Amino acid sequence: MFTINTQKYQLYGFSKFLLNRNTVTSEFIDRVQICLSNEEDVYKHYFHKIMVHNWSGSPEMLYDTMSEFYGTTLIPVNYTLQGDISSFYSSSLMLILKIINSNFMFPSERNMYNIDILLNDKTSKQCFEERVTIEDIVNGVVSKRFSENLELDLSNICNDLEFIEKKIYFYKIGLLNHFKILMLRMGRDTKILNLSNNNLSEIPHDIMNFFVKGDLVGINLSYNNIMSLVNLHRSSSKLEKIWLEGNPVCEDMDPDVYVRQLIVKFPRVTEIDGIKLCEPGFTFRFSRNYIASNDMYCKMVVEKFITLYYSHYDKKPRKIKSFYDNDAVLTISTSFDGTEELNLDPCYKTNTRNVANPDKKNLVMNNKKYYYTVNSVYSTLNSFPLTVHDLSSFCIDVPIFSSSLMMLVVDGIYKEKRNSLSDSEDPYVYFQFRRTFIFSSDTNCGNQKFTILNDMFSITYATEENISRSFKIPIRNMNILALINPDPEDIKTIAKAFCHITQLKMEEAKLRLKANDWDFCKSLKLFMTELRAERISLDKFLMDDDDFSDISNLSDVD
Repeated sequence: MFTINTQKYQLYGFSKFLLNRNTVTSEFIDRVQICLSNEEDVYKHYFHKIMVHNWSGSPEMLYDTMSEFYGTTLIPVNYTLQGDISSFYSSSLMLILKIINSNFMFPSERNMYNIDILLNDKTSKQCFEERVTIEDIVNGVVSKRFSENLELDLSNICNDLEFIEKKIYFYKIGLLNHFKILMLRMGRDTKILNLSNNNLSEIPHDIMNFFVKGDLVGINLSYNNIMSLVNLHRSSSKLEKIWLEGNPVCEDMDPDVYVRQLIVKFPRVTEIDGIKLCEPGFTFRFSRNYIASNDMYCKMVVEKFITLYYSHYDKKPRKIKSFYDNDAVLTISTSFDGTEELNLDPCYKTNTRNVANPDKKNLVMNNKKYYYTVNSVYSTLNSFPLTVHDLSSFCIDVPIFSSSLMMLVVDGIYKEKRNSLSDSEDPYVYFQFRRTFIFSSDTNCGNQKFTILNDMFSITYATEENISRSFKIPIRNMNILALINPDPEDIKTIAKAFCHITQLKMEEAKLRLKANDWDFCKSLKLFMTELRAERISLDKFLMDDDDFSDISNLSDVD
């Protein structure tokens, strides 16, 4: 019978003992097995030097090969290569026992490698300058990476500064599976899991298993080595946010295909690569380019303006008059030389001020072109050729946003058809533009109204680099039936269309549209929800004896 004291120090007398096939004894093996069966903590603080002879591969290959062959987790410390001996430290007695049982050899690619062990060569204090175990260090590193907003940041964890300082070779993220109690605790509380910069080729399901039963709603897999979405198997049905940018799969894939495939794999996703998805499958791709404002209301206002304004601007005639204040001012600046101007539509010379080539005789008059009042602004902008803007190229800044004033700066690319065309030419000419809009704002009965006071429009040729990156993403569903500050005629038109589809009375249709800011799609969606729930009374609908004359002709619906 052993006393508690002798059990605790079964291997204490084997300090710096060279262990190999010649020195190992059955008595020593029995002592190791007793230590393992008692799970004695003291041995977690003793590190043994593992020396592998004639290993020709990388250290990572050595760790992986030994872990696979011996079936145990290996977290090496202080790897060195001296001559033909690769050595590292480990506190794992299980690894020691398995090396002994394999007669101090292990195979790899038809080669057999000899192993020597220097038992109890160092203590944890000698390795780390404090009495601490590998488990304590890993627990500390992972716990520090858990933020107040319930995000667990495991990005580039193998190169964590504490691991590097302590010479711990945490060579792959899968080693975290060894720390089950820690990971189960983290999995219970984590909402966002950041696995970026870990050289992953797929979602690590062994890691994800700790999180699927918790409240995980977002996963960041950016800047890894994911080659195909086929390898991206769904780990949780709760995922609403996913990041994949910086992976090879994102380099050549069409953005629309990319978004659609991710939606199929993750049906509940509402945000991809930090960009929020809007109505089914459509995303405001320029939203991520906000610089000055993170205010949600500000973003909503700007998104609505950009979508509506440019959907109207890219049509002939440009139905943009309602966006401008009665006293609005427009200036249009260009920097084309004389030859360039001749190759463009005459309006670029007639209606713009050329800052690169002003008329020196009439410098003040011809280089300062201002258009005052809404009618002048409207007629000037409509004199320009038909355009197509690439919303995916837009970079948006909101330097000022208050209850009475908003400044909006939009940079982007647009194109228009050439006047003359040779067989080898692109049918379009591409322009880089910047527009600075200054809005006034007033609130009436709880509704905030924005109108453009100043529109400063600057135009240059787009560079070849910008052209090559533009018009890659088809823009659809531009909220065609969403109105802003509609006049009575617009209200009548959209209400007729709504009545025709829903069979609601005209006044009920107008009330519903107004309550949803004249957004036809949103109003129709809410109507269908209430209809299925039988929450709409029959007196709201047109009856057989009601007059259908006001909805029978929809030819004037735009």
